[in-house]
Amino acid sequence: MRKILLLLSIILCTISCKPGKNPDPEEIKPAPSQPAYKVGDLYESNGIKGLIFKLNEDKVSGLIVSLEQPQTQLSWSSDLVVTGATSRTNGAENMAVIESIADWQSKYPAFVWCKSLGDGWYIPSVNELKELLFIGSSNTFKQAIAANKAAFFTSGKYLSSTEMDQYWIYLVDYNTCIESGNYKQYTYNVRAIRAF
Repeated sequence: MRKILLLLSIILCTISCKPGKNPDPEEIKPAPSQPAYKVGDLYESNGIKGLIFKLNEDKVSGLIVSLEQPQTQLSWSSDLVVTGATSRTNGAENMAVIESIADWQSKYPAFVWCKSLGDGWYIPSVNELKELLFIGSSNTFKQAIAANKAAFFTSGKYLSSTEMDQYWIYLVDYNTCIESGNYKQYTYNVRAIRAF
């Protein structure tokens, strides 16, 4: 039995101690790791700052909400036309539709404010807004809002970037997270979000 164990040890040592190519030091350097985030964390990078309200599976990317909002309520539009900004799931698509309209800066006040924050910011779609307001109502997120001195109205209706028809848009109530519709020309609370 000892001879068999000795023989196995010699074979294993021979296999594992085989001369070979030394690894390139560049190949064995660990990749720089990105920090894992959680909902409510402050995200700040390259001048972009916001509170994380949605994380992707990788825990290093997702959606943030701006720390600020307009000091007054804004209307979706002064122009009663069908724009085609109808995505219920992707506000960035709706923002792109509005920005493709000639002279949009004079007709879409909420979108103009959102654009003033910089590239990449957009008004959430109705589904994104429901998710944001649901997360925003949690105690953990409220603590993050207070800790980062973020502006956040705690009542009323928020407008989404999702259009219903020529006259109406989708709104979401802050307290209930229930969607409804109302006129584009009326003024509502506005939030801006973006991917990170």
